[in-house]
Amino acid sequence: MKDHYTVWIAESFSCQKDIIQALKDSSLATNLKIICSHHLLRPELHDVADLFIQQPDIADAAEWLLQQCIQYKVDVLFCGKRAQYIEPYRQQFEKHNVKLITGAMSLNQLESIDDKFAFTEKCKVLNLPYIPALKADSSDTLKSAISQAKQQFGEICVKPVHGVYGAGFVCLKDDIDYFQHFKSPFIANTQQFIEAYAQLKQPIDYLVMPYLDGEECSVDIACDQGKILAQVTRIKYQFHQECFLQHPCHKICTQLVQHFHCDGLINIQFKKDQQQQWHILEINARPAGGFAYTLHTGVNLVAELFAQKLNLNLQREKTISPVKVLPLVQSFKMD
Repeated sequence: MKDHYTVWIAESFSCQKDIIQALKDSSLATNLKIICSHHLLRPELHDVADLFIQQPDIADAAEWLLQQCIQYKVDVLFCGKRAQYIEPYRQQFEKHNVKLITGAMSLNQLESIDDKFAFTEKCKVLNLPYIPALKADSSDTLKSAISQAKQQFGEICVKPVHGVYGAGFVCLKDDIDYFQHFKSPFIANTQQFIEAYAQLKQPIDYLVMPYLDGEECSVDIACDQGKILAQVTRIKYQFHQECFLQHPCHKICTQLVQHFHCDGLINIQFKKDQQQQWHILEINARPAGGFAYTLHTGVNLVAELFAQKLNLNLQREKTISPVKVLPLVQSFKMD
């Protein structure tokens, strides 16, 4: 066991600074040198990390990251964005004693999580509370799926089979005018969506599914090779979020993490139906943008993960649950 370790936080989505700060604020900080990288010049990352290096675009970054990890003798590489480009190099990283964190332990597992139709079918086989969905990959199959879904589910919505941040999600309604979509981008006239889809040069795979209008929750999880280390559930309200250390969805998360052999800092989304029963929306094999809100419970998910990976003792804070969190916008001087 070493006294000091070098960890590398590669490009992530909106929470990269929060990941680094969570490590800096933990008892692990004295044992760590934190390097981070992003394909853009990000002064806020330069400010918080021990070393910031501009990296290539993530699709072209795998070999570059490998060489950098070798040069800087990195112990752990954390990838929080499009890790499917890095995961195929796992053996090369391990050969140089670099522990790779991508959200899962293989490319096949990452792809089975990212493909929301395949994921839904797997949840069905596992007898977990999934949301039924029909897959459309052409104008004809879209029309057919919408017609069938209306009869089967009533109120329906659509979302891409692949994607992040709910991009492309929309609730379909027959009785609204086309302009409503420009006032409320998550709502569209059904025929309007069909016409817009028909104009695509290359059809996009979409799911057509029932729209659940119940409460939604987001479970942030630190996990190691299919085992949960810690998890916190966030429920989002209009102006604040509420964090829970115990929640009915946690048991389902344990099963999902184990089956998909999740490994890293991930996020699982759920939503209630009209009978107030929770249903699985999706797994994101990466940290959610709002995961840092969970720190107010006293649970540091990032520190839990890195303590496990580096076999370090973590001094934990006293926990509190539930806790209400109000986000604030903060500015800082660049020069």
